[in-house]
Amino acid sequence: MFRNLNRDRLKIRNTLASFQNQISFILKKIPIFTFIKNTNNRVQRRKHIFIKPILLVLGVIVLLFSQCRKSNRINYSELYKIENEINQNPVADRISMWDKLIQSDSLDQLFKAYLIFDKANDLSSMQKEIQSIVYFKKVLNDFKAYNLDTMQAKTLVNLGICYAFTNQKNTAAENVLKGLDIANRLKDTAIISRAYGELAHIYYLNDNKDKAIEYLKKSINLYRKKKDTQAISAIYNNIGIIYQERHQTKEAYDYMLKSLQLKDTTDNPLDLIETYNNLGALTYALTKNKQKALSYYRKALKIAHQEKFQSEDIYKNLGDLYEDTGQVETAKHYYRLAIRIPNGNYDDKIKLYNKLLYLDLKQNQNQSALSLLKQKDSLYNLQQNMINRENQKNIESNLALITKQKQLAQAKQLNKKNRIIFIFIIIIFLLGLFISYQLNRVDKLKYRQEQFILEQKVLRSQMNPHFIFNVLSSIQNSLIENNPILSATYLSKFAKLIRQNFDYIQKKQISLQKELEMIRNYLDTQKFRYKEKFDYQINISPDIDQYKTGISPMILQPFLENAIEHGFKNINYKGHLEINISKNAHQICFEIIDNGMGFNPQQDFKEHALSIFKKRLTLMGKDAIESFKITNLPQGTKVIFCLPDQQP
Repeated sequence: MFRNLNRDRLKIRNTLASFQNQISFILKKIPIFTFIKNTNNRVQRRKHIFIKPILLVLGVIVLLFSQCRKSNRINYSELYKIENEINQNPVADRISMWDKLIQSDSLDQLFKAYLIFDKANDLSSMQKEIQSIVYFKKVLNDFKAYNLDTMQAKTLVNLGICYAFTNQKNTAAENVLKGLDIANRLKDTAIISRAYGELAHIYYLNDNKDKAIEYLKKSINLYRKKKDTQAISAIYNNIGIIYQERHQTKEAYDYMLKSLQLKDTTDNPLDLIETYNNLGALTYALTKNKQKALSYYRKALKIAHQEKFQSEDIYKNLGDLYEDTGQVETAKHYYRLAIRIPNGNYDDKIKLYNKLLYLDLKQNQNQSALSLLKQKDSLYNLQQNMINRENQKNIESNLALITKQKQLAQAKQLNKKNRIIFIFIIIIFLLGLFISYQLNRVDKLKYRQEQFILEQKVLRSQMNPHFIFNVLSSIQNSLIENNPILSATYLSKFAKLIRQNFDYIQKKQISLQKELEMIRNYLDTQKFRYKEKFDYQINISPDIDQYKTGISPMILQPFLENAIEHGFKNINYKGHLEINISKNAHQICFEIIDNGMGFNPQQDFKEHALSIFKKRLTLMGKDAIESFKITNLPQGTKVIFCLPDQQP
């Protein structure tokens, strides 16, 4: 018996000695290991500290930017529906319909801008270019404000068309080129082809008809890809007009017929009016067949009457036809009708006045001729004023260009002087970045050092040498008292407790189940050490999943140690520890109650476990530190604190 007992004691002593060597080795290695293991976690935490404010600032900037920009959202389906309904009516009736909608208070500014754009288009088709220009300018500003590039391009091209018809060639070209530039950037072939057509018109006005035909054929190629027969028909019509003016009557007639064949497949009445009018003129020029020409003119007039549209060209061509056939009064009647139609093309009006003057003088109607001459002179003065304004604008543009060139030259000279200053500023900026980086790096190192020191303090406060020595002494005493089984049991618990401490201190979060397992080992070890001087009870709310609830490791141990070491120190009754764990919203709350001597903190200059615990709570947030309370009971102490509910 004694030999077996001595053999058991020897085994336990050897195990204990080996275990003490392992503890000594781990204690030597743990600071370095802990620092290396947790460096990445601390760096990540530090990154999050900087990232969150940066994201917040960026979010505020984006929000402000989005508030500053005007919204360009609009119910396009509703707009298209309104446009389709109105476009079913004659062009003359549509103007009042657009006006009623534009004056409505229920529509926002952008919606109204689209309607004003439609109104301006209809005015332009009615040869009221001056009014169209006013409205196109207005909506151009609206489309710029809402950053609608496509609508800006369309409006600029349409403005160019109106300026061209009012003989303001330079302004027309300027607007069309601006629109073409935007369309090329957007790769919008519809606007590009329309711009080509208008550039052809401008070349035509400048008497460069070959260049005009070249641009018209370019636009035909684009429209063919889109299978836009209506646009191709209009271009054929324009090419026919140019050939007609070059006295290439056969070519003109062929293109006009091509245009009519395509227009018969469309439902645009204004295009049909133009084509029938041109065919009337060409038919008479080719065949001198007055009746066939008149049939074309009558078709054009019939459609114009249905559309409530007045065409100056039809009346002028009818006047020419009747003048050529000797019906002077009828010719004068149609010339007067043509003059009465308002538009901004002064050249055409002056030509009509000249025709009427010629016929009046031919008939010796001097009084009527004198009245016509005054009207013509008045119109001529208006034309000259417009030309003068256009010339003045060109002069101002040239002066602005010269001024800009001078400013560019001065800017180049100034740029040479500023280059050195700029390089110096860049160097200062880079130096500032380097200093800022170094300061931030020092800041991070200080933070890491503080975290490392705090972790070491937690470890030292929870596994201090006195506790280890006292437990080992208790185990040794149990061996001396001939109780090896009990000694082996608690030695195993103590070994597991040591391993848990070293494993868990390296982690930011562990599960509640692991924390409670470690606490039970700790309390059982302390009970063994103090010879069952106290007991304990752990109560967990049923709505808490111990395996899915994460908390900071060894957060309860300081208060349990304080209750055992100080609260139960001088009592003459059995101590009792109660741990209550409950859930409150997004927090896990802990309540530790003992029946010891009460809480009486020592007043010295040492940093105790309580101070370290408060620092740990501070790192967890404001709610955690505010939840911490220590209350003295009539017999004992109650500690309450709550931690964020996190995943382990």
